[in-house]
Amino acid sequence: MKENFQTSLTWNAEADRRFATSALGLELSRLLRDGSASQRALSGFVLRDPMFVATHGIEELASATGTSASSVSRFVRDLGLAGFSEFRSSIAAMVSELIAPVAKLDASIRDLDKRSQGVELSIEVTGSNIDALKSPQTAEYIRVACGDIRAARRVFVIGFGLSAHLAAMLVLSLQPYRDEVINVAQYGGTESAAARAMSIGEGDVLVAISFPRYSRDVVEIVRFARDKKAKIVAITDSPAAPLAQFADRLLLAPSRHPVLSATNVPAMAIIEALASDFMLADPDNVRRAEQLAKAISSYLTKGD
Repeated sequence: MKENFQTSLTWNAEADRRFATSALGLELSRLLRDGSASQRALSGFVLRDPMFVATHGIEELASATGTSASSVSRFVRDLGLAGFSEFRSSIAAMVSELIAPVAKLDASIRDLDKRSQGVELSIEVTGSNIDALKSPQTAEYIRVACGDIRAARRVFVIGFGLSAHLAAMLVLSLQPYRDEVINVAQYGGTESAAARAMSIGEGDVLVAISFPRYSRDVVEIVRFARDKKAKIVAITDSPAAPLAQFADRLLLAPSRHPVLSATNVPAMAIIEALASDFMLADPDNVRRAEQLAKAISSYLTKGD
């Protein structure tokens, strides 16, 4: 497991996005949305981990996806390719083109098999996930999403499970600087969240946050908001994530972790970047920040 995880660290958020929007990636996304059960399983896996496909055989892919070699062969033909060898070589060529050189694959990462302490490993891996966000394209996607938030009539933010805390951080960061920022899942569970989202409509933005293990309830509320013509900004980990197909703006935060189901640190970095851009884009927001600091100063501990 560590070997595969180590290899994935060289794949960044922009590579994920570019692979998903290639001709092959778009066809995989179509099968992920409309295909049979085996097609969905295989498409989702390939979109999440093209490097595995580039470096493993047909039997290993079948085993990893809970399908069979014959299902993989049919899947490849459905993609318009002659056979698995052509499929794997096509993926490998794209991976070779898109892969990001990672200077931080130093001895401490290359030697993961010799390390037994989860603390150091967790910190090292999380740092690599943060590094995967460092691209001009990712920054531009965040700025565009921030523009949507500024222009929105109202901003709704939703996340369940651990993502609820990420949603709360975004709401708290935005509320001092714009009206009508609504935390959809702040209390009362799914039923109350659905009721809170009932008024959403055209001109509104819904920022939806979801990471493994994905919440089905978030998907249903996002689907409802999309049907009501709200704009969807999704913060998630992969173009194959359930939220991706509904997103007008897709902000990818790599969440791979060797122990936990996901790391939330890159998502928090995106949220802080959104909040920072929102504040700095308007001089009035800077003045509001100064006023807020003065207003709460009497409640803060003062150093000697």
